[in-house]
Amino acid sequence: MNLVPRFLMCGLTVLELASCGTSRPEAPALPTLGFVSEETISHACRERTVHRSGTSGFEILPGGEESYLARLAMVEAAQRTLDVQYFIWKDDVVGTVFADRLLAAADRGVRVRLLLDMAVGAQKEVSSAALAAHPNIQVGFFNPMTDLKGIFAGNPIPVIGEIDRIQSRMHNKLMVADNTIVIGGGRNLGDTYFGIHHKRNMRDLDFIAVGAVVRDSSKSFELFWRSPLTRIDDQAKVTDHERKELQKLRDHIARKKRSLARRNGCPFPISLSRAESLKVLRQMSGRMIWADYEFVSDPPERMLRQTRVTSPVGHQVEGALRDARSEVVMHAAYFIPQNDTLELLRRISARGVNVQVLTNSLASIDGLPAMAGIANRRPDALDTGIGLYELNSRAPSRRDYIHVKRLTPMGMHTKGIVVDDRVSFIGSYNMDPRSKYINTENGVIIQSPALASRLKSYLLEDLQPTHCWHITRTSKGSILWSGQRPDGRNKVHHTDPHAPLSRRVGYWFFRMMPWEDFL
Repeated sequence: MNLVPRFLMCGLTVLELASCGTSRPEAPALPTLGFVSEETISHACRERTVHRSGTSGFEILPGGEESYLARLAMVEAAQRTLDVQYFIWKDDVVGTVFADRLLAAADRGVRVRLLLDMAVGAQKEVSSAALAAHPNIQVGFFNPMTDLKGIFAGNPIPVIGEIDRIQSRMHNKLMVADNTIVIGGGRNLGDTYFGIHHKRNMRDLDFIAVGAVVRDSSKSFELFWRSPLTRIDDQAKVTDHERKELQKLRDHIARKKRSLARRNGCPFPISLSRAESLKVLRQMSGRMIWADYEFVSDPPERMLRQTRVTSPVGHQVEGALRDARSEVVMHAAYFIPQNDTLELLRRISARGVNVQVLTNSLASIDGLPAMAGIANRRPDALDTGIGLYELNSRAPSRRDYIHVKRLTPMGMHTKGIVVDDRVSFIGSYNMDPRSKYINTENGVIIQSPALASRLKSYLLEDLQPTHCWHITRTSKGSILWSGQRPDGRNKVHHTDPHAPLSRRVGYWFFRMMPWEDFL
């Protein structure tokens, strides 16, 4: 989803010009495109991309409950360090539970570092100065906007030369405990990603791993943490008032957690004992498959890019597709392939590779701008010869995935690929222009038929005709959505299935806008 389309940014630039004489950026100053050369950026990206290979133990976490429990167990079991990097941290049950348990971990002596993207913002308790007053907690904000003074105080405005940077996002997701175990993948911290939201939930995918890949993940975190684009709250500047507020915050978070869990009927535990946590982690590690891998993470300097250069993560993902010999099964939550990706898909389809891609439908997606991009690229995608499918928001699988009493529509946030029943990708990378050219991303490519078999089973579940819509065209070029009812009868739609009028109107508006590069 886009932040601010380019054609709306002109007004922001005018405001910045008006403010130059009366305000100044808050220290520390951030590097901007006006002062960093393309050569410097390219060199930094070459040197600071984390691209490592080795052998480690992996297990996939497709279900919301097991992925939640894995994270909670890691936090509760940690003894020394917790490094946590997320794009979105919601103000809901999941967000509050993890704020509470991270604070409890810090209280018992664990050194906690939280790294949050500033594009969307984080739960107010997590981003508060009082939390950062804890001697064992540091909070870093990646890619913050320059905070101006004077008449524009309280209204962050991108300074000239920073507009492209402000459009960028740290889309990475990592949690590393004691430098011995890591969770990565697609999920942010929020109810909807774990199947417990009362209005909308999404299928998603994570991995949990031990071994050398943990070291690689920690290196990536460290590069972002020490980047000039990260603002870290300074413990030396903590006031006595903020220290006093810490206890109030601790009590407030604990009360809020219990209240939200009770009011929303949280089906998951809101804390675990150390013994329970170790049991969960032992069970998951016992299922791990040891395999060769490539871990890749974009460098923080991608925020300063001046040209359309493919993300290192995207380069590796497309390399895996390029090597396909027989089959590709892909879940891409926001499938908006660019011209070079379309050409890649066309080439591998032409040599007989069976490519199946599942993406969101209008009824299932969480953002209309992204759906506009998906829809506008449908004809191009079909021309490549791939099989294109869109998720049925009423898929029967939602009964297994959604953990609230009243079933909600189901979407997908999954970024998972299996190539030739041997190679798997799990990460944060979407097949869209934002992931390819703008965001920073991370992910892991795993070489293992056994793990590929597990992942493929998950991906194929919603490629059943009762779970998705097969996208085809009539002889006149109009789009058809074909699927099956639960009783097995075929059903064909000539317009986006199950989408209410309000969605159709907004969707139509966004399809008219020339902003695909920002989706």
